[in-house]
Amino acid sequence: MISQAPVRHFATVDSTNLEAQRLAAAGERGPLWIGADEQASGKGRLGRTWVSAAGNLYSTLLLPIDAAPVTIPQLAFVVALAVHDSVSGACPGATVKLKWPNDCLLNGGKVAGILCESVGQGVIAIGCGINVAHAPQGLAYAAAFLRQVQASVTLEAVFETYRASLGVRLAQWHGGSGFPSIIVDWQCRGQGLDEVVEVKQGGVVRRGVFLGLAGDGALRLQNPDGTVENVYAGDVSQGST
Repeated sequence: MISQAPVRHFATVDSTNLEAQRLAAAGERGPLWIGADEQASGKGRLGRTWVSAAGNLYSTLLLPIDAAPVTIPQLAFVVALAVHDSVSGACPGATVKLKWPNDCLLNGGKVAGILCESVGQGVIAIGCGINVAHAPQGLAYAAAFLRQVQASVTLEAVFETYRASLGVRLAQWHGGSGFPSIIVDWQCRGQGLDEVVEVKQGGVVRRGVFLGLAGDGALRLQNPDGTVENVYAGDVSQGST
């Protein structure tokens, strides 16, 4: 079981995903959890840096996977649901939402980041960072951390809840055959559905109504002229009418 897989913990590492990559290159296939108190070069989506001072959760699951390569991008939504489960459990009563494709927001601030990468034939690294004790400052977006809402939250409890939740959500996904139910669950927790959003792709900003997810997880955007298209990459924010 994923929740019972061994844990290899570091005081400091460049990145738990990079460590997973090195282990996979050396023949390790997992399942194996890799954790760290802090990361010197944490990795985020779209090549961004994930600020990784001690006090927050930094983990990667190295996992052998028997699924068609085309289904691997679906894991971003699977992991996002597991993070949502964990954050909601740690902060009952708070507003917890998912922002396409896989950001988790706590009372409007980003509280977690996810990075899923292929690190070998049939092996993936599922990286996750959750702000528990603090959040980075000076960002272009609002950030949050769990102890803002629930002061008694512990790092250990968050990790155990996340491990259990990820196991449940991976079983639900079932190598891709359960992805339709993942889409339904994501949309129930998604931010901005049926509202005007802005999608930034490079230097281009597009506005339209977020109609929900396509069958492959793409964002369905209704343009001002009424046409609908699927968006596969970009940063999404609330737009104006």
